[in-house]
Amino acid sequence: MYQAFKEMPTLLKFLTVHALACFVFFWAAVIPGIPITFNGEVMESQEIWNKGIGLPTVAVGLVMPALGVLFLRRWRYCRQLYSVVLVSAMVVPVVLWQELPLIIFGALLSCAVIGYLFINGQARAYFSS
Repeated sequence: MYQAFKEMPTLLKFLTVHALACFVFFWAAVIPGIPITFNGEVMESQEIWNKGIGLPTVAVGLVMPALGVLFLRRWRYCRQLYSVVLVSAMVVPVVLWQELPLIIFGALLSCAVIGYLFINGQARAYFSS
């Protein structure tokens, strides 16, 4: 896997490390004493579950690192799955909260990342090798 990481384009390395680092969300949701910030509010495990965001936090904390590993393994459909998870995490919640600036930001960021994964020649070459 280290060799695959070395062969990645720089931005794809960043996306992979970010995906792997999302495991911290899982820790914060299940291990008391690890705080995370949500909407400007510092919360620990019990507060995360009391606010009703425990299950989505655990899901992101498990799915994103798995996608990081799939990036390293060059799984055929990891870009598509990453795209679905990215939009689910960046756009869907803020649509439900009806926060227009965050909807625009999440949609633009998602489009940029998805465009990079599918249009950039270096990224496409990495996944086709």
